[in-house]
Amino acid sequence: MNENKNKKSAFSFGTDAFKMGSNQVAFCAVAILIAVFLNLIVGGLPATMTQFDISGLGLFTLSDQTKQIAEKLDEEISIHLIAETGAESEQLVTLLERYEAQSSNISINYVDPVLYPAFTTQYTENVVNPNSVIVEGSRRSKVVDYYEIFVPDEEYYMYTGEIMIKEFNGEGAVTSAISYVTSDVLPTIYTLEGHGEMSLPAGIGDTVAKDNYTVTPLNLMTNDAVPDDCSVLMIASPRSDITEKELTAVQTYLDKGGSALLYIDYTGTEMPNLESLMSLCGIDFHSGIVCESDSSYYYGSGYNHWLLPELSPSHEITAAMVQNKSFAMAVQAAGLTESDSHRSTLNVTPILMQTDVSYLKTDPAGSTTLLKEAGDIDGPMNIGMAVTEAVNGGESKFVVYSTSTLISDEADSMVSGGNTDLLMSTLGWMTGHEDSMTIHSKPVDAEKLVIPAGDGNFWGMVMIFGVPIFVLGAGIITVLDRRKK
Repeated sequence: MNENKNKKSAFSFGTDAFKMGSNQVAFCAVAILIAVFLNLIVGGLPATMTQFDISGLGLFTLSDQTKQIAEKLDEEISIHLIAETGAESEQLVTLLERYEAQSSNISINYVDPVLYPAFTTQYTENVVNPNSVIVEGSRRSKVVDYYEIFVPDEEYYMYTGEIMIKEFNGEGAVTSAISYVTSDVLPTIYTLEGHGEMSLPAGIGDTVAKDNYTVTPLNLMTNDAVPDDCSVLMIASPRSDITEKELTAVQTYLDKGGSALLYIDYTGTEMPNLESLMSLCGIDFHSGIVCESDSSYYYGSGYNHWLLPELSPSHEITAAMVQNKSFAMAVQAAGLTESDSHRSTLNVTPILMQTDVSYLKTDPAGSTTLLKEAGDIDGPMNIGMAVTEAVNGGESKFVVYSTSTLISDEADSMVSGGNTDLLMSTLGWMTGHEDSMTIHSKPVDAEKLVIPAGDGNFWGMVMIFGVPIFVLGAGIITVLDRRKK
């Protein structure tokens, strides 16, 4: 009888076992409530505080330029991601959440084209690929196609017929679209034609378009003047000289406060009218090829005409590149110097400079070496110069670069987009386009490391001699130390 009573009391509500069990249940319930509460709080935090970019290329880290554009927004921007529910690109979603976290004026809207098949027709008549983005502002909208964000390797596709993604251009494409839909005025570049000028290469041309510049050809032999809506007149590597009529039209345009950008190469052909234009702007052109004796300012041994010029740290065009430790590459560049005498109203500034030990080979075609010879002109030589002048119409701006390789995709790839940065910064300075794009795509493979010839030689000697000597010395010290013991 007592046994049954004791057994019954062991399971009563007043026992220590029951109290301990009740406490554990209560503790678990409180822990769950705290976890749910914290989860709700964390869920309301911006993505920048809850998601960390651990990708080696910083795929989801917004650049300072994007942050500045987002912070300056004074209107609501809607970003519509077009994708079926559950099929959204995680990479793209993560990036867009960063934009939403950066500005209270940016909102993300997920649109399932199966549920809302007519949604995209209010923005475009074209078929919109899955995981494309539509950026909408109060002035206008822009469709950013999937393949503008995930850039395919065209060469691989041409040979295999298969699509392989080469670059992630999410930030560049989305930020460009935001800039486009919020800009009051979209700048126009007129490119002079009729003298064998080069077209902008595909890569650099895409960047110019991404920065919302409209590029329009201009023939001044059939037009009497530069159009009034011209933001920049570009003359890109003419093979022959301009006419006196064209020279007068360009001068008149500059006198009204216009901006002109000239890329001129050493061709061996005399171009008196173009040289006159430069001279009127305080710049002397020296026909030939600039070579450099200081190995810190050219690309590799034996390539002293593949220049890595010094960038002016004080000019608006190059200051950011200096801060970011970027390079520009100029191959077979002619020489530029400030004229000994020019009108006092001109402000002439070198922006790409070679050293005092640079020199100009005046007859490279007739020379058998790129080393300095008798008759070569002593430096320093400049590769790029900028000129400003206050005029009745405001301020005229004139920039000269003495080689078109500064807008070559091949040279640009050698310095990881540094030449593109230079062009976009130049256009931004000339047009007052403060939000000029210098956001590069993130390559799937690693970017090139630019090492000047002098640094390359130093590290080569370290690897060939320094490391083996260090290892040998450490071994000798270890052996001697053991013998003492």
